[in-house]
Amino acid sequence: MKLTNKLDELNISLPEIIPALGSYVPFKKINGIIYISGQLPINSGKILTGKVPSSLNVEDAKSAARICVINTLPLLIEATNNADIENIQCINISGFVNSDTNFDNHPAVINGASDLITDIFGSNGKHSRIAVGCNSLPKNACVEISSIFFINE
Repeated sequence: MKLTNKLDELNISLPEIIPALGSYVPFKKINGIIYISGQLPINSGKILTGKVPSSLNVEDAKSAARICVINTLPLLIEATNNADIENIQCINISGFVNSDTNFDNHPAVINGASDLITDIFGSNGKHSRIAVGCNSLPKNACVEISSIFFINE
């Protein structure tokens, strides 16, 4: 099954590719490994912002992490030429949460990204990851997700 077909099956609509916000490329592919730059929770042109949990709660931040993965998908489709999902594996995600100083439940937020990747790719979606809190993120985003995938070509 092609990646776009699986997304249709899951009723996931894809946004346009979001241009890089700085001096970098949205993804880099080397020997079948696809490094995807950090994606922000941009939905309908609006960035979900603020600190967790004072500006938005864990569930809203978890949804924002899911949006970051949805914004990753058009890049992955481009990088893999819309390959069959059986040939794509998620290796790692790095999740960054714009959090209040005493917040320590970063894994719950980043589960929004991990769960969606597993829903899409099944066992090929199981990945290693990091979930960290930080003082700020670009554009005051509440979360940012970067990822590494592998395509068996």
